[in-house]
Amino acid sequence: MQYQLNIAIDDNALTTIYSSGLAVTLVKSVVANPLASGNLPIAWVQFQPLESNLVTWIENYYAYASTTIAKSGATIAMTSRAPAPLQTGWTYTFSTAQFTGTPGGASGTYTVDNQMPGNFTFGLAQQATVNNVQTLAPLNTQSVPYNMSATFTPQEEISIFLASCVDNGAVISQVADNALTVTLTSQNPTANIGFNDTDNSFYLVGSQLVSPYGYARSIGAGASRLAQLGRQG
Repeated sequence: MQYQLNIAIDDNALTTIYSSGLAVTLVKSVVANPLASGNLPIAWVQFQPLESNLVTWIENYYAYASTTIAKSGATIAMTSRAPAPLQTGWTYTFSTAQFTGTPGGASGTYTVDNQMPGNFTFGLAQQATVNNVQTLAPLNTQSVPYNMSATFTPQEEISIFLASCVDNGAVISQVADNALTVTLTSQNPTANIGFNDTDNSFYLVGSQLVSPYGYARSIGAGASRLAQLGRQG
């Protein structure tokens, strides 16, 4: 299943974003069990935008292990990663710095079993394509002690906001208070998103706009119509 975000940003907003050193930031929800306290969000995808932006991804996930200390400002280095997309309901054992998958996990989720001593964090990583550029970055980070396991259940719930430029996979202090949260489903896999220059926040626009180009055209058409009305008044 492919999911898609169409994000339209006007010229005034682009000027503000670039002059302020900001970037469009996407954080994707992953439910971890057991949930470790103090976990910080991960900037899964960050990019400096164009007027019309297209972000797509499919439901393929990779398990990773890292020795990066998950503190704000750090970028998670995936020192070991599963070689192929995970199978839902499988358990992935981390041993000799490698992941080996076997059937036998909970349905609808992914289980990581840590059988390697050391200070490792684990999580899921996912590919995304942003304006025709592909990236692979972590979605979350979780400490899993030796001889213990954790489950990760990704959700198609995306928080979208502006933040200072960091690398994909960077640990951030928090999700912005004005973040737009978008939930996608197999029945509604696409979201069309605009940007409000007044409060520098994103908002969801009508589902009838199937592309950012259509949304941009609609803005231009609306402005032209207002100008015509002004001349007629």
